[in-house]
Amino acid sequence: MYKWLIIGGGIQGTTLAVHLVKSGRASIEDLAVIDPHERPLECWKRNTSRIQMKYLRSPSVHHVDTEPFSLQTYADKSQWPEVFFGRYKRPSLSLFNQHCETVLDEIHIDQAWKTGMVTNLRRKNGLWEAETDTAGTLTGERVVLAMSFSHQPSWPEWTKPYQNDGIYHVFDREVHDVSNESVQMAVVGGGITAAHYAIKLADDGHDVTMLVRHPFRIYDFDSDPGWLGPKYMKAFSKTSDYQKRRQWITSARHRGSFPKDISRTLAVYKEEGRIKVIQDDIDFCQKTDDGKIQIHCKTSESRYEYERVALATGFTSDISRFDWVQRAAQAEQLPYAGCGFPIVGKDLQWGKGLYVMGAFAELEIGPTARNISGARKAAYTIAYTAKHTN
Repeated sequence: MYKWLIIGGGIQGTTLAVHLVKSGRASIEDLAVIDPHERPLECWKRNTSRIQMKYLRSPSVHHVDTEPFSLQTYADKSQWPEVFFGRYKRPSLSLFNQHCETVLDEIHIDQAWKTGMVTNLRRKNGLWEAETDTAGTLTGERVVLAMSFSHQPSWPEWTKPYQNDGIYHVFDREVHDVSNESVQMAVVGGGITAAHYAIKLADDGHDVTMLVRHPFRIYDFDSDPGWLGPKYMKAFSKTSDYQKRRQWITSARHRGSFPKDISRTLAVYKEEGRIKVIQDDIDFCQKTDDGKIQIHCKTSESRYEYERVALATGFTSDISRFDWVQRAAQAEQLPYAGCGFPIVGKDLQWGKGLYVMGAFAELEIGPTARNISGARKAAYTIAYTAKHTN
């Protein structure tokens, strides 16, 4: 039996594991981290590598370790090249990933790793049982839901007839890269993923067009830094109106945006003719006789043809797809808000011994819940709670 079952081994779950072990709240033998991938952060690394992200959007103090300046100290000691970018010291992806691996090795995360997907969760005799498809049934005193929605790529309705037939999602688990020869490519989306991927494809020599619904939105971060502290969180936490909390979260997030450095790169590529940008809504698409995807736009009623279409349209956030969560919540009579997300306490407990973080905790953590900063806040909160309830 374990003290903690952590379901999800991405940024959220690994950050919690580090905080529990390094704070002395638990030993690595007390933890079971359950994830469908073979290694920690595998999905994160696959997705960021695929779009060839060079620097994170978040500053150097946001990482998986407990000490705020751990990443900065690690970079100084290792003399890492291409360390930080800009005034906020955004770390390079390679530095961030190596730091993660070092920190996770320090706590021997491999000893707690259980590869498998949870298929059922229930509370029995005061303990939590998580049934998995490959790792058997694991029992713990507490369980933490730390899953993301990375398995739910968002496919717009107009793409459905040709899903994975000329049209693919950038974050599909299996993506067959376009050939080395120059290909006419469309990237659908106007946010940071679309921008990174369009630049990557252009660097690879492809003829790239970005199809966007709105003008480029330029923000340093994906929400105002005021949401990291009391400036905005005081009023957010004070209200018990969860509909209002949801509205604040939605309006606070700078969806479909990217920072200035990416904007400057795109401007250069546009000037050089390496990336074209078309702003319009897409109505539908169809296949041409020669196998190309023909896209029909709404406003201009124009038609554009591409050999491949890549979707950078983010993820859906449908909690109901976690059917085992729904069953557990129903059995324990756990509260939901009208938006379908959990109503939890300030300690991030949803039910007795059942904690949440990441997207599942955003009605308590706020707009930053899904980010690295949100992972740190949730991990600290849960570890602190554990200290005072042991």
